[in-house]
Amino acid sequence: MSIKLSALALGLTLAYGATAALAADVATVDQNGNFNNAVIEQWSNNTAHATITSYGDFNEGYIEQNDNTSAVATITTFGDFNDAVITQEDVRTSNATIYQAANAGSATIDQSGGGWGGWWGSSDGNNQNAVINQTAGWGNNAWVTQTGDNLDAIINQAGYRNQAGIVQDGDGGQYNMARINQSGSFNDGYISQNGKNLVATVSQYGSHNDAVVLQQGANYTATVTQVGYGNDAYVNQR
Repeated sequence: MSIKLSALALGLTLAYGATAALAADVATVDQNGNFNNAVIEQWSNNTAHATITSYGDFNEGYIEQNDNTSAVATITTFGDFNDAVITQEDVRTSNATIYQAANAGSATIDQSGGGWGGWWGSSDGNNQNAVINQTAGWGNNAWVTQTGDNLDAIINQAGYRNQAGIVQDGDGGQYNMARINQSGSFNDGYISQNGKNLVATVSQYGSHNDAVVLQQGANYTATVTQVGYGNDAYVNQR
């Protein structure tokens, strides 16, 4: 097992009795094999980058970037018992990506927004992008939660008995998009959107899959495509 930890924290000024206003954080963790654990926490940052990469065995990854403007977080894991969580809070322009190839893996991205937004003023959670790719296996779970404006979330799953969920609360003039793509059998896809300019798409290829789309607000579009047999779909727009 090899571990490489590199951290650049220009704004760790709280430890030196100054303000954290000029924070710029970069953190990278590389792990290869065995009982992997990785945790990255970056606080009142303006521009933050965080990356966790692990290749095998009992992987866990966690990234939290708090009062950030322009935050990027990436977790990449290939094998075994992957668990990945990305939390980016008062974001303005945020990108998060999780890639997993495992059985019974779990991936969660939470881009909340809507808070004070640190020293640069009020943040409304603009321009959030989240991608979760679970390319193989069974019993995988993927969940994305976004609040703000100009939201975009994609979950891709392959295998069987996988679950994918996207919850968005978005207003403003930009479109808020949620997309779930699943191939295999006995998969569940769930999208819940609240606000306006909502677009939801669920595509399922296989058998005995379930799709649920709930939309509430104004100017919304929902599309469910199911190819196979024994599939169920439910769409509710209000």
